Amino acid sequence: MSQYQVGSVLWIIHTDRPGLMAYQVIEEITKKTLDGEQIQYLVQAAVPNTTAIKLEKINGTIYENAEEAKQKMIENATRAIDGIVAKIQNNVDTHFGNQSPAESVAEKPKKRTPRKSKSKQDKLKPGYQWVTMENGVKAQVKIPETLK
Repeated sequence: MSQYQVGSVLWIIHTDRPGLMAYQVIEEITKKTLDGEQIQYLVQAAVPNTTAIKLEKINGTIYENAEEAKQKMIENATRAIDGIVAKIQNNVDTHFGNQSPAESVAEKPKKRTPRKSKSKQDKLKPGYQWVTMENGVKAQVKIPETLK
């Protein structure tokens, strides 16, 4: 195990759950026994109302500065994204066949068609009235019998 200074901040990328957490070394415990010397560290998370825990109980990779941890997280994310893209590309090749980029469905412009025809939108349901909202949108509103 590496040696850390009391007061230093350790950046840990957890392996048991996703995420990054910063911990401050708050105590170094040196134990001398017949088997030799053992050093343990107590750390406290950089969040309110946490208790000190032994560093060895935390599952993760330790970095001594934020930049190293950030770079490792970027590498991990890039590798995961590359894997997702490769998997989906394999699905495209399998299910759609090999298409040249000019034939790709993603590059073809899509034509928009309105949901309802204009004549349907202009029809007023029985018991409803047209109301024009402040933003200019027209809406059908059912007026209660007591207000008519």
